[in-house]
Amino acid sequence: MTLQEALNVFNLSGEITADSIKATYRKLSLKYHPDRNPAGTDMMKLINAAYEWLNRNMDRISEGFSHTEGAYDYAAKFGDVLEQLRALDGLELEIIGNWIWITGETKANKEALKAIGCRFSAKKVCWYFRPEEHRSRNNRKSHSMDEIRDMHGSQGRESSNGRSRLQGQKRRVTTLAA
Repeated sequence: MTLQEALNVFNLSGEITADSIKATYRKLSLKYHPDRNPAGTDMMKLINAAYEWLNRNMDRISEGFSHTEGAYDYAAKFGDVLEQLRALDGLELEIIGNWIWITGETKANKEALKAIGCRFSAKKVCWYFRPEEHRSRNNRKSHSMDEIRDMHGSQGRESSNGRSRLQGQKRRVTTLAA
């Protein structure tokens, strides 16, 4: 996770302080608590990872740091996309880092996936949703899905109805590296 990604999850801009991060964390925790929100479990993992990253890297965020360029509310967008994907039939969703990887019956849902803002990865033969700041960069090494899982930590796969875990998949919680 990068500073930009963590701040976009919290939708922070302007003057950023430890108090503003803590207040935003509390607000998001209430909004996306699993008891109040169907996408809450996955959202809380994303919010907790961003909060931990910001706390670990507080020295990189000076009191005068101004974050306005490229800022958007990624947590709200992520939650909205996750709810839309769970409403589609026959999909398997896997959250790795702050990306959503989509497999299963994707051909039947192709147009809906495009409308949601998902993209297709021909090399990995699956669809994905990612933060806007993760555009392709030149000379990047192509990683396998297993390498991506090892680097960023997978939260396990689930069917698109959002309730049943796929058999053989363990839920493992990892912290995102800086």
